[in-house]
Amino acid sequence: METVVGLIAWGLAVIVAVPMFVVIFETLAALFYRGKRSGKVRDPEGLPSAVVLVPAHNEEGVIRQCLASLKDDLPVKARIVCIAHNCTDATADIARQCGAEVVEVNDEGSGGKPDALKAGMRALDENPPDVVVIIDADCIVEPGTLNALVLSAWGLRRPVMGVYRFAPASGDVGLSGISSLAAMLKNHVRPLGLHVLGLPCLLNGSGSAYPFRLLRDVPHGDGSIAEDYQLAVDLLVRGYPASFVPEAGIDGRLPGRTESALGQRRRWEHGHLYLAFRTAPFLLLGGLLRLDLARVAIALELLVPPLAFLGLMWVLAMLVALVYYGLYGAGAPLTFLAAVMAAFILFIVMSWFRFAGMARTVSALAAIPAYLAWKLPMYRAFFTHREKRWVKTDRD
Repeated sequence: METVVGLIAWGLAVIVAVPMFVVIFETLAALFYRGKRSGKVRDPEGLPSAVVLVPAHNEEGVIRQCLASLKDDLPVKARIVCIAHNCTDATADIARQCGAEVVEVNDEGSGGKPDALKAGMRALDENPPDVVVIIDADCIVEPGTLNALVLSAWGLRRPVMGVYRFAPASGDVGLSGISSLAAMLKNHVRPLGLHVLGLPCLLNGSGSAYPFRLLRDVPHGDGSIAEDYQLAVDLLVRGYPASFVPEAGIDGRLPGRTESALGQRRRWEHGHLYLAFRTAPFLLLGGLLRLDLARVAIALELLVPPLAFLGLMWVLAMLVALVYYGLYGAGAPLTFLAAVMAAFILFIVMSWFRFAGMARTVSALAAIPAYLAWKLPMYRAFFTHREKRWVKTDRD
C-alpha cells in the first residue's frame, strides 16, 4: 500500500511540476533579453505589399481609435481592410470615414471572429497581398508595429506574433490588475523567453501576421473557441511554426464589467484547457517520435494551464503529498513540490517587476486570494458546463 500511495504522490508531483518548470525556464530566459526596438523602415524598395485586416462586429465605440493608430503606423505598400461582420450599428460607416476599405458581410455564421476572417480572406482573393496582418477592432498599435510584423512574416515566410498587452480596466487595480499581469506573463514574458531560446510560440490573438497564401489555405481555428491557439497548431503541423516579434506592440484593455470579464476569461481558459487535454498530449508524442523540437515546445506551451488552475493542481498534489508524509513519514514529494512552487513564484514575480514595475506587481499580489475565489466557479464549469461557443466580449 505504501508503494501505491507513493507512486500516486510522486505522479501528481511530476504532473504539476512539468508545466511549472516550463514557466520557470521561459521566464528565466526572458529576463536575459536585451533586445532593442527597431525603427520604422522608410525605404519602400523591396517591401512586401500588405493588408491590415480588422474583423469587426458592432465596434462603433472603439474602431475609430483603432483605425487612427493603424493609419499612423501604416507601411508604404499597405492598406487597411475592415470586415464589418453581421454589424447592426455604424461600424462600417465609421471605418469608411477613417479611410479604411470596408467589406460588409452578412451571413449565418455564429463562429464570431473566425467566420469574419474567412470572409475577409475570400474578399482579398481579387487583389491578394503578400502579407496579412490581423488586428482586433478594440486594439491600438504602437509605432513601428505594423512594419515589424510585415517584414518578419515576409522574411521568415511563416506566421509571427507581436506583444499583445492588456491594460487593466479603467480605475481597477484589483482583479483586473492581476488579470492584466497574468495576460502579460502569457502574451509577453513567456513568448519572449521562447524567442530567446530560439523556439516557436503560440498565436495569442490580436497582432499576428502571415504570408497571405499560407493563411488562405488553412482552417482559421475551426472547431475551437481558442481559435488562435488552434490556428497555431494547424500551421505548425503543416511546417510553419509561429515566431515572436518583441518589437511589435499591440495594446488592448480588459473589460471593466464583472460579467464581461468573466465571459471573456471563460472562453479563453475553457478553450485552452480543452486543447491541453485533447491536443497537447498527441502533439507532444508526435514531436518526441519525430525529434521535432518545435512540436515539443508548442505541446509543452499548451500543457501549461492558466495560472489559477495550475495553482489548484499544486494544492491537490500537496494534499496527497501531506497524506503520504502523515501515513509513512516520507517527505520527499512534499519537499519537491514546495521547492518547485518557491522557484515558480520567484521567477514570475521577478518578471512582473521587470516588465510591469513594482507598484503594479504589489497591488496584483494583494488581490490573489480574491482572484482565485473568482476563478473557482469557472474551472468547475469546465467539467460540468464547458463553454463551446465563440462569444464576443461586450465592450465597456
